[in-house]
Amino acid sequence: MDRIKLLALFGESSAGKDSIQHWLERKLKNIHGMVLYTSRPPRDYEIEGREYHFISQEEFEKLIVENKMLEYTCFNNWYYGTYINELQKDKINVGVFNPQGIRNLLSHSDTIDILPVWIQAGEKERLLRSLNREQNPNCAEICRRFLADQKDFANIEFEHEIFLNDKENGEYYGFLNRPKILNFIEGQT
Repeated sequence: MDRIKLLALFGESSAGKDSIQHWLERKLKNIHGMVLYTSRPPRDYEIEGREYHFISQEEFEKLIVENKMLEYTCFNNWYYGTYINELQKDKINVGVFNPQGIRNLLSHSDTIDILPVWIQAGEKERLLRSLNREQNPNCAEICRRFLADQKDFANIEFEHEIFLNDKENGEYYGFLNRPKILNFIEGQT
C-alpha cells in the first residue's frame, strides 16, 4: 500500500509557514496545499478556504465525534485540526501545524509518511511581520501569541528539519536545497 506523504510545517507566529506553503503550491505541481479547520474567528487578513476553514465550535466537535478528524488540538479554547478527506494520496500534502498537532500526526506513521519542518525566524523579524500584516494590529494578541510560542516551542522532542526564514526574498531560497526536504518531495527515501 502506498503511504500518504505529508510535509508538516510548524513554527512560531509569523515565521512564514503559510507563505512557504503557498510558495510550494505555486512552484511545484505535485504539491497539495492543505487547508486545516479551526473554530477560532478569522484574523483581518485571513480568507475562508485559504488560511483555514472557519467553522463553529459545535461543527468542529461534531467532526471529532464522527471520527472525521485525522488530528486536532485545542489551543486558547479554539480547535485546530485536519479533516481526514483533506489528504490526497497522489500528491505531497503540505500543511501548517502546531507542535501538538504534529505529535498527533506522528501517531499515524504506519499509514502516513511525515516530514516535520520547523520554520524559524528571528524575534525582531517575526514581530515586524506580525505588525505589518494587519492594518490595525492587535498588539495584545501579538504579545500573547509570542509568549505562548515560548512555552509551546521550548521542548520539541520529535525529529524534524529546520529552515531559517529570516529574509524577505519571496523565493525562500534554500528550502528545496535541503537534502532531506528535496528527497522527500522527489520521492526518494
